[in-house]
Amino acid sequence: MTGLLVLDQLPKIWVRSHWPLNQSTVLVPNFLAFTHVENRGVSFNILGDLSDVIRLPLLISFSLLAVVMLSVYWYRQREQLSFWMEWAFLLIIPGATGNLIDRAAQGTVTDFLYFHFYDTSFFVNNLADILISLGVVAYILGTLRPDSPQA
Repeated sequence: MTGLLVLDQLPKIWVRSHWPLNQSTVLVPNFLAFTHVENRGVSFNILGDLSDVIRLPLLISFSLLAVVMLSVYWYRQREQLSFWMEWAFLLIIPGATGNLIDRAAQGTVTDFLYFHFYDTSFFVNNLADILISLGVVAYILGTLRPDSPQA
């Protein structure tokens, strides 16, 4: 988990210090660009328009509560979890922690992977968001295959 957290944080630190805000460079034409944005809210900037006095305590406390609850549940149940459920927690916890660190330290979450299809924009995210998404997929697979053997 620590390795995934470091893999999330190092590029964010580099982006914040070396890449101008809103500057974009194409990585894969019509699909992926490297674009530095600061997300004030959660997914798709939800709650990003709230004032900092409300937004930061709300998002930081919610994120912290989620990370603590997921970690405690994983720690207590890890021996009974299926392979997919174990992976779900091992991906979601460092992802959520990475974005929590950003919110607490910067007041925003640094995103830089801009996914789009020609002129249709999908989202700009980071490794933490990808880890959370993969963790959710693993969790769904775990619910569909609850009796899968643990690795």
